[in-house]
Amino acid sequence: MKKTRVRILDLGNMTFSKKELVRTPDEAAMIVSPAQAVLIEHHELGRILYDTGNDEAWEATYSDDMKATYPITKLVGIEEALAKEGLTVDDIDLLILSHLHFDHAGGLRHFEGTRAGGQVMASETELHDALYKAYTAPGGISGAYIRPLYCLPGISFQPVPDEGMKLADDLVLFVQKCHTAGLVGMRVKLDGGWVIFCSDTVYTREAYEQQLPPGGAINETDDEFFENLKLLKIMEQTYQAEVFFGHDIDQATAWQAKGWIE
Repeated sequence: MKKTRVRILDLGNMTFSKKELVRTPDEAAMIVSPAQAVLIEHHELGRILYDTGNDEAWEATYSDDMKATYPITKLVGIEEALAKEGLTVDDIDLLILSHLHFDHAGGLRHFEGTRAGGQVMASETELHDALYKAYTAPGGISGAYIRPLYCLPGISFQPVPDEGMKLADDLVLFVQKCHTAGLVGMRVKLDGGWVIFCSDTVYTREAYEQQLPPGGAINETDDEFFENLKLLKIMEQTYQAEVFFGHDIDQATAWQAKGWIE
């Protein structure tokens, strides 16, 4: 691998009320929300996967409230998505989870016993919060946290501290105090410049540009969103970077169509 390059993997989508994703006065508006993973071929670190999408057994594992609010209209499992690239879970050298919500950690079980599954990187603060909720909530389900998805005997975690972690000169992890107690964002330098993967701290370009807080019961306060948004915009300007959002269907579709991006 001579160059670092990235590819956005299509892991399906959910279709639900737009007000669950961004603050909007239109009660009737619906939105298609993509599930996705980022596959990185890094010139030093090998193959890196950022997030794993939904659980293929979601109808059995997700709560009734979750299935009603965020119905899955298309599901592509992480093994299927990797197979389309000629890869298996054993070909992944490093696995990073932005956070442990069901639509990002749902495919984690496929990495049990693999090299990547032995050192899954996630925010230290997020791990503490998610594990506490997993073992104190009735049935192991607390909001978007579902214990069977990430409390797995064949998975070990490598905590990312709040100050972040530099994996290489062109690949840096940073922790955002928004959406969850600690959400791992990623900054990657390609030939075309830096890309910031902010995951669910900002769902869409519309929310980013118009400064629209998320809908639904996501953040404790809007202050979390606005403070993190300010930090992202400073990072974008500092690195002259492009921002890739957590659930923007137009952006996801466009980037998937590009194939490998260098």
